[in-house]
Amino acid sequence: MSTQLSSDSAPAETDKSPETSPASSSEEVQAITEATKEKKGCCVGCKGFFLYDVGRKDVQAFYFNQFGRSILFISFMFLSLGVLQLAYATAGCPQNPNGTYVNCGNKVYGMLPSDILAMMALIGGLSTAAFMPYAGAVVDFSDHRLAFGKVCATILVLINFVQIFIFESTWFAMVIAQAFFAASTFMANSMVLWSYVNAPSDHDLHGITSSGRLWETIAMLSFFIVVAVVQFATKWDSVSLARFAQALASVVGGICLFLSYKRYEPVKAVKSLEGGKSLYIAGIVEIAQTTVSLWKTEPSAFVYLLASMFTEAAISSFTNMSITYLAEQIEMTSTSIIIFIMINFATNPLGVMIHRYIARKIGHKKNYLLSVAYTLIITAFLVSFVYEPSHANIAYVFSVIYGVAYGWYYPSSNGYYVSLVPKERVTELWGFNSFCSVILSWAPPAIFIALNHGTGSLRLGLLGTMIFLFIGFCIACFIPERDETVAADEEEGIHDAKSPFEGGVDAVKCTPQPIVKAL
Repeated sequence: MSTQLSSDSAPAETDKSPETSPASSSEEVQAITEATKEKKGCCVGCKGFFLYDVGRKDVQAFYFNQFGRSILFISFMFLSLGVLQLAYATAGCPQNPNGTYVNCGNKVYGMLPSDILAMMALIGGLSTAAFMPYAGAVVDFSDHRLAFGKVCATILVLINFVQIFIFESTWFAMVIAQAFFAASTFMANSMVLWSYVNAPSDHDLHGITSSGRLWETIAMLSFFIVVAVVQFATKWDSVSLARFAQALASVVGGICLFLSYKRYEPVKAVKSLEGGKSLYIAGIVEIAQTTVSLWKTEPSAFVYLLASMFTEAAISSFTNMSITYLAEQIEMTSTSIIIFIMINFATNPLGVMIHRYIARKIGHKKNYLLSVAYTLIITAFLVSFVYEPSHANIAYVFSVIYGVAYGWYYPSSNGYYVSLVPKERVTELWGFNSFCSVILSWAPPAIFIALNHGTGSLRLGLLGTMIFLFIGFCIACFIPERDETVAADEEEGIHDAKSPFEGGVDAVKCTPQPIVKAL
């Protein structure tokens, strides 16, 4: 869950040959568009809104993939509650009258139960950061992009499926497997997904990615509502609910990913691999070359990405730690935490509206700094004023406040980044932006574990998040202004808004075709 999920879009290149892109030709797309225009009625408009350019097989694959991967991602919310319950039960901690567990100080597998989710985020962050260079190199330097995507999608479905068998005797092994493989294969599948996204114009690209974002949101909300209704109706405990959620996610997500990869076509390598060089080394070299190039040619973007390493790490990892904080520190039941997350979903659009208003008034940089400062301040307030069970009602207020924060942060960060990069290099550098967003995602969970283990205080454990937000804010203050004004597309930013509970997975930012000089 340390990785954020998003359908962030960057301008795609429009001169791809059939050998380097599976997209249909411009003439075919134009013919479809003209044929659609001849139809009348509101249904045509609805189809264009939800299924833009759906006549193309690669676009159909994109929508299926968005729906399937989003369900597999959001199921972690329920799995994490089940893992916490099993960790406390295995440690022998007694239960409170409301069914939550007392922080008894007992350890399980050498850790406090409250460290388990942070440990998963730590392992997931490290495995993803280590795997991304190889995944990017496979997409760029080999002819096996499609096969690689199929393998990663299969592993992602299987690793979620085996969580159905989570019991007191198996949960820790399941946790390790989930942490190692789920986040990295999710990111790899996303890389393949975005490498196929292609359109003859920016207008068509935005239409496709906007519809994809809708299906991503519909998938997560519908899945969340179905599982929440089942929980309210059956009164299952967190473990039973987690099994049901994983079973549902594996079936629906697996079918959608199968239908997606059935529609993709094989693609040739977009770059040639130098003789004797391994794919992983090629990926590392590409990252190093991009870093040097940015420092020399685009210092504003370089400093921004340095700042985003810290801010993205803090925000993406906060999800895991906040669930632990609500469950142990505030002693909220699983039902209460589900309600907390649903409120957070509902208030996301408020942050988007704030972003649009403020960005137009004061510009991208100040808007970005305000969003980071706002998130830092409310986290400090959360730790200061919400720290015992009697503060549960105040926690719901913070659900609204954090919904605004994440709805504000993501479009402001992506809009600012686009404004710092020359238009002709946005596609080239977008994958590198994705890499920077996950490279330090393991660090705040590591700080959380160290402080919680050493002091027994979850409030101090959240210091890592605040420290990283503060560092990112300070670095961002020194982002130099660009000499030339580059217009940023506000409509592009509007689709970047997402909840911390939507992702990490993704935290995944758009890595469009090709990923040259990115990963």
